[in-house]
Amino acid sequence: MKRVALLAVVTLVAVTGAGASPTRTLRGDGLTLSLPAGWHGLVGPGGVQAADFPLGPRVRSSPELARVPRGHMHLIVWNGGPWMVYLPSSRPARAPLVLRRRDLSGPFEGFPAGDAYALRTARLGGDMLEVLADLGPKPVRPSALRKANAVLATLRVLPPKVVRPQNGRLTSDGVSVRLPSGWSGRMEIPADRYGARLVLRAARTAVHVELLENAGTDSLRRHLDLPIVLTSRDAVRRDSLVFAHRAFSTGGRGFELSVTVRSASDLREANRLLARLAVAPRPWTFRSCDLSLRLPGTWRAAVKPRGGCYPVLKLSGPGVRVVLTELRPGERATGRVLREAGRRFRVEVNPASARARADAVLATLRAKPRS
Repeated sequence: MKRVALLAVVTLVAVTGAGASPTRTLRGDGLTLSLPAGWHGLVGPGGVQAADFPLGPRVRSSPELARVPRGHMHLIVWNGGPWMVYLPSSRPARAPLVLRRRDLSGPFEGFPAGDAYALRTARLGGDMLEVLADLGPKPVRPSALRKANAVLATLRVLPPKVVRPQNGRLTSDGVSVRLPSGWSGRMEIPADRYGARLVLRAARTAVHVELLENAGTDSLRRHLDLPIVLTSRDAVRRDSLVFAHRAFSTGGRGFELSVTVRSASDLREANRLLARLAVAPRPWTFRSCDLSLRLPGTWRAAVKPRGGCYPVLKLSGPGVRVVLTELRPGERATGRVLREAGRRFRVEVNPASARARADAVLATLRAKPRS
């Protein structure tokens, strides 16, 4: 089961209508969900949770820890972020989203084996949602799905902010592209930026290009320099269409690129658009082996783990290369050694004239002590 490892801020809004009792509304990760009287809610990693019994604080990040009493239920809605065309398994649905008898499923890993469940995955409002209802100990009560659906009827996916081209140019948050003749496009800025910072969608006849910038950059994928060029080796045929997908990082930012064409030869048209893509670098955080470094967007990082997670980090920026090797206990320290939280790191900078720039980056090194 896919889960989104994002931290959300808890928002509980009181809404009062004429002649009506107050309704509490959860908001998190681009979703809102209203709670009936007597229900309890949480906003946690990737979505919202509601239950007709109190939920402990541990359930916020681990919903499987909830123990549903007989006759009660626990409803979890995960938002996987904006839908991309290379993910055909998410079928479009209309609000209100309804759990049906054919959605009864389970058990699921980590959840109580003796409970009954209903699971549905769907695309709603352009986002990929996964809804899991823990209906409590078996057997399933006839009214259980009706009760869950009454709450799901209040579920809303917050729409993204849409950015239109200005003078043939799309731009937002340091990502820009000038649309070639015959192309249309737009950018979408998701509410709360829960699963993506932005999505660029552009099309020309049968050629569709989607570029999603990931919300987190702690574990950037393989670095690629712009322009990105797609070839037939990147293409996979699925039914009557050809798909090409790349996950990459550039400028300290992580992206997923998806292209849909009728034939591999149409990739040339997609490359015309990609040749005009520009990305402004952004500082990013590298993490590995309980240490972190804050790097400029123009820098790259690679790690070579050693036994016991004593890594060798290779950092490179314009005109500078740094090798940071964590020394094992008893390992002889030669050359320059940097110490942090009781850990030792041998530092090599090439060329030596770039030491000042390297030191500015190394000053951001943070490490957890080894137990």
